[in-house]
Amino acid sequence: MTVIKKSTLIRALIVSIWLVVTLFILGLFGIHSGWPAFLVMLFFIEGGGKLEKLKSIFAGGAIGLITAYLLTRGVIILGPIIGSNSSLFLLVFVAIFLLVALGDISHNLFNSYTFCYFTVALITKQQNTTTWLITMLIGGAFVVGGILGLTKLTKNLSKDKSEKQVKLGA
Repeated sequence: MTVIKKSTLIRALIVSIWLVVTLFILGLFGIHSGWPAFLVMLFFIEGGGKLEKLKSIFAGGAIGLITAYLLTRGVIILGPIIGSNSSLFLLVFVAIFLLVALGDISHNLFNSYTFCYFTVALITKQQNTTTWLITMLIGGAFVVGGILGLTKLTKNLSKDKSEKQVKLGA
């Protein structure tokens, strides 16, 4: 029988509550798409919760969003000249080529996070690049900071509780 650990349940509760709080706050500002912030959290957790990864996540995400925006503008400009499909294929090729090739020059700016944000941003025709950038930067920092803070608080509380139990038992 598989058992869910207490620490996993606490972590799940913290993440779930904080994401709902973040969605609520974003909604107060008229932002109804939290994905840019939530990807920051996902990448941060998958990266082992290492603070030094945040630079690459935020920088790569910003480059990915901007690249997606530039691609859509390029299709609008080149579409009437060489056709919509031709301009799309050409610009996707150029964008992907640059995202991969420039990783050797600056891995902080051109990385897997860049590619992911670029891809997700292109799912919808309507580009909300400025809103997505703000959501990623401010919302992402809020999500990660809140989860780190709440996790530290719960660890300190459980540490205090276990210390009291030891003192009572001694």
